[in-house]
Amino acid sequence: MNTSIVVMTHNRKNVLEQTINGMLEQDFQGRFEIIVVNDGSTDGTKEALAELSKKYPIRLVSGKKRKGYTKAVKDALKLPKNDVIFFSDSDGEHSPKDFWKLYIELENADIVIGFKENRKPFYRFFISRFNNFLIGAMFGLWLKDSNCGFRVMRKKLVQQVSQDVGTLTYASNAELAIRAFRKGFKVKEVPVQHFPAPSEVFPVSRMPKVILTELLDLVKLRLQV
Repeated sequence: MNTSIVVMTHNRKNVLEQTINGMLEQDFQGRFEIIVVNDGSTDGTKEALAELSKKYPIRLVSGKKRKGYTKAVKDALKLPKNDVIFFSDSDGEHSPKDFWKLYIELENADIVIGFKENRKPFYRFFISRFNNFLIGAMFGLWLKDSNCGFRVMRKKLVQQVSQDVGTLTYASNAELAIRAFRKGFKVKEVPVQHFPAPSEVFPVSRMPKVILTELLDLVKLRLQV
């Protein structure tokens, strides 16, 4: 198994080392690489990563300005060299040990997505379930956590799908799954642990705007695929 590990980060200085340590503790057999992509952090993450790169075998990609999550992910997914891509956000919401739950299922799938068990806070659980219901009804892809930023993918899927993503403003990971499914790729998901962390994108105050934007974006995507 040759694996490329892609870790996305923005202003996550306090949990970065824990995340990278967790990745390195996994017994990845064969050739592997760890690519850490810093999307214009302003909290000292860039400096912390520079120090971590001296201690750990990581490939650091750090931009001066923030691209935004979707653009940063699209650029990051051009970088992996290996056929299996383990993609994870660095917010500390997932355990790297759960990689193996996803990887086992990759034998009969092209992308395996983790869905958060016992997700908190409740409003995030509700919004996620509502969004996933709409995706199922509109695209025929029935998932419990389609936008989860913790997944394992085959490189061929990433090459064919990732650069088309950009319609769903707040759910680019879900969009990748939708586009993959509509192109005939096999999509699966498995339960993973969830450790709640504060969200810059989905605080309660922004929920009305996020929900309205997502509804309009889903209609646009349905017209595309």
